[in-house]
Amino acid sequence: MRDNFIYIDANLVRNMTITRGIDSADFINGINPVPSNIILLNDDRDNANSYNAHTRFSTITGSSAVRDYLLDKQIIDKKIIDFRSNDDLNVMLDSEIANLLYLGHMTYPIANPFSSKIRNNYIYIALKSNFLKLFYRNFSTFDNVLAISIKRHLREIHSGRRMFVKPLVIKNIDDKILQLMIRLSSEGLVIAFDRSTEQKRQYIIPLLMEKYPEKQSTWYTKHDIYQNAISVGTLSYLIYEQQWRININEDKLPNNFIFED
Repeated sequence: MRDNFIYIDANLVRNMTITRGIDSADFINGINPVPSNIILLNDDRDNANSYNAHTRFSTITGSSAVRDYLLDKQIIDKKIIDFRSNDDLNVMLDSEIANLLYLGHMTYPIANPFSSKIRNNYIYIALKSNFLKLFYRNFSTFDNVLAISIKRHLREIHSGRRMFVKPLVIKNIDDKILQLMIRLSSEGLVIAFDRSTEQKRQYIIPLLMEKYPEKQSTWYTKHDIYQNAISVGTLSYLIYEQQWRININEDKLPNNFIFED
C-alpha cells in the first residue's frame, strides 16, 4: 500500500486534471457512456482495430474495444481523443489534423481541447511516472471519477489491514465535500491514504497541499510529491454511520484561497 494515494492538480478554467493514483478503471467506471470511437494519437497501430484514410489516424471503434484498450495495463503510452463518427474525421481540415498531431506530440492542445468537428468529450493522455492528464468537456464528470477512485483506495486500505474481513460498505461522498477537494486541488492536493489511521471506527485520511505544484514536471517518485506538501486537513469515513466528513485548517491554506462552507 506504499503508493496508496491520490494526487490532483485541477485546472478549472481548462477543464483539465493532472492526477496520479486515479487509474484507467476509475476513469472508465466514472464516465457514462464509454466512447464508441477513439483516435490513437500515438499512432498505436498494433492495438488499433480500424484506420481512417483521410486523417491517417489509427482508431478503435466499438465501446467494448475502447474499454478493453483503456483497461489494458500492458499498454502504457495511451494518448486518445474520442470522436462521434468516421464521417466527422473525413471532413477534417489540414489545420485540424495538425492540431491533433500537435496534441499527441506536446500533450496539450493548441487551442480549445474540445472540437466542434469531431465532437469529443475527453482527451486522455498517459504521462511519465504514472501521471495522467485528462480533459473533460463536462467537468462535473470528474466528480464521479474522483469519488470512485477515493472509494477504491479506501477499500484497499480496509482489506489490506484485515484478513477474512467482510467488504467495507462505502456510501457516496457528498457533493459539497467533492467540490471542496476539487477546489483545493487547484493548488495541488494529495489525498494520503497511505498515511491514514483508524480511530474509533473511522478512517482518517490526511489531506496535503503542494507548496510548489509548478515543479510537477520534475516529479518521478512518491517522495517527490510528498517532500514539499503540507497538511491542510483530513478526510474521514465513519464506518458505523457510513458517513464522510472533511476538516480543513483554513490557516494552512494559501492567502489567495477563498474558503467557502
